[in-house]
Amino acid sequence: MGICVFGEWTQGASHNRMGIEWQDHYRKIDYIKGIKVLSVADGHGSEKCPFSADGAKLATKVFCNLMVEYYKSYPDLNSLMTFLLREGEIKIPRTIDMAWKEEVLDLNKREHRDASLKDEDIIMMYGTTLLGLMITDTFVFALQIGDGDIIYVDAGTVAPVIDADKLLGVETHSLSSKDAWKKAVTAVSGRDIHSDLPYMYMLSTDGFSNSFLNTEAHYKTCREYYDMIRQHGIRTVREHLKDWLSETSAYGCGDDITTLFAYADQ
Repeated sequence: MGICVFGEWTQGASHNRMGIEWQDHYRKIDYIKGIKVLSVADGHGSEKCPFSADGAKLATKVFCNLMVEYYKSYPDLNSLMTFLLREGEIKIPRTIDMAWKEEVLDLNKREHRDASLKDEDIIMMYGTTLLGLMITDTFVFALQIGDGDIIYVDAGTVAPVIDADKLLGVETHSLSSKDAWKKAVTAVSGRDIHSDLPYMYMLSTDGFSNSFLNTEAHYKTCREYYDMIRQHGIRTVREHLKDWLSETSAYGCGDDITTLFAYADQ
């Protein structure tokens, strides 16, 4: 059984017309035996957040590095899963919140940006959302702060990994907010990673789901990506992915779109 992780991004059609830089970022850790770590972030790109592209990049870095650190700190996956079940809802979001804000302040200082502002005002300029996923042989851990989607697909299922009912009002959730960790939603699910093959996880910024009329159309497209990988292979999908995302943005909401896939097969 192998898991292939790949992703792509496209600048939003409306952003391209307005000359706004790409605000999303993704990062993946797929070279450590036994785990895959995926992260996607969406910088706000507003007038109040001129450095949100940097904020998104830092957010993916903090999540991936932290999950690798936890993986290396525990003797086995069962111990790590126990920790995540006990502490994942509070300790991990809180650690990410603190670490990201420290990284932001450090970057702002290194770049010699306006240091006369209060820390909270500097942090606001880097505002971003965050999606994170850790896949192991025995469990999956997911985290979300703000909008975007983490979707699971197999032969009979298309479903969100994070409980959508907990994300009401998500448009205001941001790592730049005070006590951002309190707005985080996490999920830990034990599973036999070798069952239900093939399967796919898909992380995407909200520019993807917002480009469809409704949830049904969004999930249908997630299913189509799964089917295309099965029928035509990862290489073919990867080669065409940027063009497909550009088309989705152009005919949809016009926002930046970033997607990251983890596809498992025999």
